[in-house]
Amino acid sequence: MTEPAIILIIDDNPDSLQVLNETLSAEHYTVLVATGGDAALSILQKTTPSLVLLDANMPGKDGFETCQLIKASWPHVPIIFMTGLGDTKDVVRGLDAGAVDYLVKPLNHTELLARVKVHINNARLTRSSQQALDTTGQHMAAVGQHGDIIWTTDQARSFINNFSSKEKQLFQRWLISANTDDTLDMQQGKDTLVIKYTAAQKDGSHLLKFKTLNLKFQTQTLKNKLKITRREADVLYWVAQGKTDWEISKILSISERTVNKHLEQVYRKLEVNNRTSASAYAIHALG
Repeated sequence: MTEPAIILIIDDNPDSLQVLNETLSAEHYTVLVATGGDAALSILQKTTPSLVLLDANMPGKDGFETCQLIKASWPHVPIIFMTGLGDTKDVVRGLDAGAVDYLVKPLNHTELLARVKVHINNARLTRSSQQALDTTGQHMAAVGQHGDIIWTTDQARSFINNFSSKEKQLFQRWLISANTDDTLDMQQGKDTLVIKYTAAQKDGSHLLKFKTLNLKFQTQTLKNKLKITRREADVLYWVAQGKTDWEISKILSISERTVNKHLEQVYRKLEVNNRTSASAYAIHALG
């Protein structure tokens, strides 16, 4: 059975809060209220609502700033703006800040309930799809030009949120010129995080796929299956990742000459004469 949806209302007008609370509670929604942006963010630290109803015109943190702050940390939560502002620019500004919809005050409660229901259902379907992707090992994310998260599975979000400042800069630079099937490797301890550029979306966002490879396990697999030494497996692994001899020498802290000597032994043992053929063996061995 689906749990009752939680709706957070953010409005500095006590009368609006009371009417909205009564209207939504009558439809069996669990209602939380906040009279400003700071109070709302404090609530969000404790519980994640199914949807946010947000007044645009508030003292202190206005609705636009509050919306941006919410979407930065809870990107999957849909936000509906409530505005009495007649200027179209304010509506556009709200949507640009991350809102999925808007309602003009005074509110038509029938319309309000209809839109709330639609956006909660859409968010649940999206969330279920994202969780299903994580369950099957498909860690995906859609990000903007600067790496800002538009939507993401839980595991992909943890990868992005754990980037160091240096990794964030590398990630952002890579996004600028990345094309379909391009990959970015980041060494994180004993694991390699591989980010694959899957597609450019119509809205200008980038669809990415994340996976982690345990370097020790990968090189041990190459060693055992191809009957080569551990150091030769280290070199072959990075050759298969498309790294140059110079890059491999930096990764393994050995000279380019030593890299080349290991590679010559790999060629001899695999009975091949070039990097492409050796890489094909490695990729096949790693499955």
